[in-house]
Amino acid sequence: MNRRSLLKGLMAASIGFNGGGKLAFSSPTDRVLVVIFMRGGWDGLNVAVPYGDDRYYALRPTLAIPPPSTRGALSALDLDGYFGFHPALAPLHQMYQAGQVSVLPAVHYSGASRSHFMGQDIIETASATTHSTGWLARYLQQSNTSLSNAALSLSDQVPLSLAGLPTPVSAFPDLGSLEMASSATDREMLVNVINKSYAWPLRTKSPSAASLQGIGARLLDELADLQKLGLIAPAYGAVYPSGTFGRQMRQAASLIKSRAGHKVVTLNFGGWDTHSSQGNGISDGRMSKLLSEFSTAVSAFFTDLGADASRVMLLTTTEFGRTAAENGSGGTDHGNASTWLAVGPNVRGGVHLGTGWPGLASSQLVEERALAHSVDFRSIYANILSRHMGANSLSTILPGFSDASVDLVA
Repeated sequence: MNRRSLLKGLMAASIGFNGGGKLAFSSPTDRVLVVIFMRGGWDGLNVAVPYGDDRYYALRPTLAIPPPSTRGALSALDLDGYFGFHPALAPLHQMYQAGQVSVLPAVHYSGASRSHFMGQDIIETASATTHSTGWLARYLQQSNTSLSNAALSLSDQVPLSLAGLPTPVSAFPDLGSLEMASSATDREMLVNVINKSYAWPLRTKSPSAASLQGIGARLLDELADLQKLGLIAPAYGAVYPSGTFGRQMRQAASLIKSRAGHKVVTLNFGGWDTHSSQGNGISDGRMSKLLSEFSTAVSAFFTDLGADASRVMLLTTTEFGRTAAENGSGGTDHGNASTWLAVGPNVRGGVHLGTGWPGLASSQLVEERALAHSVDFRSIYANILSRHMGANSLSTILPGFSDASVDLVA
């Protein structure tokens, strides 16, 4: 990245991070929504295992997770007598037992796409047609909040779900590594460049020009504050897994605890396109490793939040599930419905099936290959937005959708 690109990105960061001053470390009371997109299409049938459906074992002779009754290390962790968590989700299962996890085993939409790109676009815009704004961006525009201090994406780029805001949201994969210069000499040079660039007298009455000049003058201090936030150690004995996702979840917790008025955090967790070597419940299997990292990080996140956990809800989304039957490469291919999760002290814990379990018989599957959906994903958005986030005009956020088939918020 060249210096001009770096400065441009940092200017956007300053605008999105705090439009009026330095980082506020007050104790916010607003509700927060954390959205994790499981990029690649995670296999919902091995997340919330339908061990009560005999067809599951017939369709997956090597990938199926044994039922809880087998009481082995690779067995499913019982949820409700019909569904069970993958054994790698043990930390999340403890939260489920405490009533803090809502499990939705069959989420999708009618006329679904099996394209990663189109599927992700539909989930992030909440629209099957071309849409220039994301569902979270539309919520933020409708909410009575300062857009400059409302959202951040812990990712390489701003997701489509947050696209379309007049004040762009910032995206950083690692807050702790935000360093403009590697040496004191380079830093002094950049300080001089920035100070000179934003020291000119205003020649216009435009409020945007005045705001830009003020932001430029504060850029380095605010960047330093943001970097410090990204290095805050976890609290209450929380232990995150090593790696990118664990670090980002730790930084999300620090952000929520430290930033007043913040409403939305988005993250990505990839690697779920398991066409081969998916594995079953064995600990060194590809999917087991991913699920263990996810579950451990989410559990640590809510521990780390302490009292702030009461105002936070976490939602997992994905572009589609996998085929009901395993393929010849020890994996699963692009499917249809998948499992979504809502996590936090304010969820209505349990298994939520909407219109009921679609079933895994050939006649019940979409095109005889993939799980049908019983919950439209937009009804999840609608319930969380209205009941958790306080949105009062869902028609502008989810145009053309009015279904209310799930109730996830306690």
